[in-house]
This record gives sequence, C-alpha cells and structure tokens, in this order.
Amino acid sequence: MAVVLFDGFCSTCNRWAQWISKRDSKNAFTLIPQESPEGEDVMQSCPEFLKDVDSVYIINDGRWFARSGAVCRMLWKLSAHWKIAGALLWLIPRPLRDLGYDMFAKRRHRLVTTDS
Repeated sequence: MAVVLFDGFCSTCNRWAQWISKRDSKNAFTLIPQESPEGEDVMQSCPEFLKDVDSVYIINDGRWFARSGAVCRMLWKLSAHWKIAGALLWLIPRPLRDLGYDMFAKRRHRLVTTDS
C-alpha cells in the first residue's frame, strides 16, 4: 500500500485527498496529513533532499516521490482513464511538470474550495 502525505492545513490539499479517496477502489493508498502525529512520524524518514520541498509525497515500496512525480504515481494507481491521464502527464518533461506543480503549490492556499 502506498502512503500519501499531504498538507492537512490546506483546503485544496484536503480536497485532493478526498478526490483520491473516492476513486481508490483498490485501497491502494493510506492518506495521512503531514502535520498529524502519524504524518510527523513518517516524515522523519523523508530523504534529506526532499525535506524542504513544499509538496504532496507518495511513498511506494520505500521510495519517496514528490511534486508532479507523486501526482503521476497516484494517478497510475487509479482506474484506467486516470492511468492514461497520469501517463500523458508523465510525457511532459519533468522540469516543466514540476514548474507547473510549484506554481500551483505557491497559490494553493489562496484557492477557494467548498465542501460538497
């Protein structure tokens, strides 16, 4: 089972976690807010080069992924059409994918989300 660590204080990140949870029919993910006691325990094993990255993380078979790489890997564990979306996203060169991710991440707290 893959572990997904997300910013529990961010409403956009919480909505993303809910979105993933609704589509995770195979129970492929354990979703954990980074700021929770469990999340803080897991973050202790975060590789040094990722510690200062403002990102969602996925830990799969002991390997850590962040930014757009994490998003692609999450999509790949969902149903077929999301796997295809993840594959198409993967075709974009990583520096461009991560630039887009970083631009979104900087503005995510300003996004208005509603619970529905």
